Amino acid sequence: MSRQVKHSLEFKLTIVNQVLKRNKSLSSISRENGLEQRMIRQWMQFYKRFGEAGLRPHSTVYSLENKLEVIRYFIDNQVSLREACLQFNIRSNSVLSNWLRIYAAGGAEGLSEETRGKKRLMKPKISKKAPEKTLTEHEQVLEENKRLRAEVAFLKKLRALIQKEESKKNKKL
Repeated sequence: MSRQVKHSLEFKLTIVNQVLKRNKSLSSISRENGLEQRMIRQWMQFYKRFGEAGLRPHSTVYSLENKLEVIRYFIDNQVSLREACLQFNIRSNSVLSNWLRIYAAGGAEGLSEETRGKKRLMKPKISKKAPEKTLTEHEQVLEENKRLRAEVAFLKKLRALIQKEESKKNKKL
């Protein structure tokens, strides 16, 4: 299943080129295109660091070793989330932020793919219908009586509503 991309590569390149040529200010470009300046700056950083490939969308599954390398770099060098993500070509700060949260809670083991997600236990399926009880003849008669009383009450209410509507029509005429 592929991810929906909000902005095409061509659009991102156009915006980056406008900023590089300094035709317009960053704020005017962001206003004209309905973009946040932060996003344009991020595109600029990735473009300067990785070229056109830095603007291409990509979905990456990171190995445990990669995650730990990024976390160690972040902690050892005391850099910002943005700088660490830029260093390792991670598109979103939230990815690293989530890794750090999981690492703080469960260590390296929490980051491994096997420990992620819901644990699914095989449970026997429970039928949605309650099993029908075998009713005695007396109980069956009582159930049918109850059902018929409800039906009669419904029909009486329906008849009353119809009569009410007819009386409204007659009054208008």
